[in-house]
Amino acid sequence: MTTLKTVFFRDGRPGHEKQSQGILRALSRYVELDIHDVKLKSSGRLTSLLAYFTYFLPFYRFSHYLPENPDILIGSGSRTHLPLLSCKKKYGGYALTCMSPSAALRNRFDLCFVPVHDRLAPAENIVQTIGPPNIAANRNEHDSSKSLILVGGVDEHSHRWESESIGDAIRDLLHFSENQQWTVTSSPRTPADTENLLALLADQHANLWYVPYETTKPGWIERQYDVHRNVWVTGDSISMVYEALTAGCSVGIIPVQWKKRENKFLYSLHYLIENKRVITLNQYLQGAAYQDQSRSLDEADRCAKELLKRWWPEILP
Repeated sequence: MTTLKTVFFRDGRPGHEKQSQGILRALSRYVELDIHDVKLKSSGRLTSLLAYFTYFLPFYRFSHYLPENPDILIGSGSRTHLPLLSCKKKYGGYALTCMSPSAALRNRFDLCFVPVHDRLAPAENIVQTIGPPNIAANRNEHDSSKSLILVGGVDEHSHRWESESIGDAIRDLLHFSENQQWTVTSSPRTPADTENLLALLADQHANLWYVPYETTKPGWIERQYDVHRNVWVTGDSISMVYEALTAGCSVGIIPVQWKKRENKFLYSLHYLIENKRVITLNQYLQGAAYQDQSRSLDEADRCAKELLKRWWPEILP
């Protein structure tokens, strides 16, 4: 069996790393992978700026030790881009990323898997995805009596966070679906007053179980996708929307107050609503049914097949 030597650049951000991990897991269904991890250290703005300019110098050399002649170099997040391309410059290999790089670096990547909400112009090395690839999987083990609520939190740039509005939305869901067993969890961005409100709601409703984010372990959220048929997500937590869809869950959106009428999160949600992938809270409370999830969403697998089709077509079944 063919083995592909792969270098995985990690920036320490779980959301970014899950995108690359999703593609690598999908690739491993078709081919053996010999994966070498590069864990990048955080750096200041001045150091990053210096690295950016020195990369374009003809005598620049990448200093990190890596295996000779790698086949695939992959990383997500802007902090991975320069080290990844520097590795390609020294060792060769195909450079892949799961997010849109800066315009100056974009053409230096062999393949960029870019969500439709980034609205990049088509190009030979740009493949649009319905949201970012991820590590979720549809195991067809969902319990139709169980529903999950995923609560995001503060982001000063994109939206205004209103704890009472989130609490009202959860109360509406509990009242409208009294026969469901509900689990609600928070996130690293959830403010303390919202955490307190979620705990209070759990005390007041026998069918609601509250699991604070800080008490969960890696892999917990993926296990919840496996068993919960319905998943409600606050609109700011867009990556969790796509994870739940990939896991085959029926997904609803709890609204947040956006600061701008145009942003990539809102564009992404509109895309999903228009393409009948998710349901809004208002639609649900007015009697609309959850969207049909028979259309599978597995962008990680589609990305894996795309890169194999381009460079190792003989591996595909």
